[in-house]
Amino acid sequence: MAAMAISIYLLIRRTETTLTSTTTASTSLRWNSTGVTIAGITGSSGSSSNQLHTPYHLTLDSSDSLYIGDSDNHRVQKYLKGASTGTTIAGQNATPTTALNNLNYPTGVIVDSNGNIYIADTNNNRVMFWSNGASSGTQIAGS
Repeated sequence: MAAMAISIYLLIRRTETTLTSTTTASTSLRWNSTGVTIAGITGSSGSSSNQLHTPYHLTLDSSDSLYIGDSDNHRVQKYLKGASTGTTIAGQNATPTTALNNLNYPTGVIVDSNGNIYIADTNNNRVMFWSNGASSGTQIAGS
């Protein structure tokens, strides 16, 4: 869990960092000495646009917008850089189904250079492709 938090932080924060190096490898690490909540509400889960429930995977696009697989809300949330609320761009806050506009526990999200997203729709055993701005996806792998 700590390694994931550090990886997430290194991916997102590029300023206000502390620099250190190791003697066993030719690498250096940077991290902020205090944590910063960038999405969701610490200690609170829910389905409002400013809340997450079991966020499982995240990625950044070229504009530093953050995409989060909000697994227990069965949706993908997009947070613009600096925003405190997200926008649902795939799935719904609903009982999950196999419909093409629904997700069931998304655990992986990738964004391409055109803003299209690829989603590991875990409990539906499929991979979904969501065109930028689309209200439903296309199944591209799985059953």
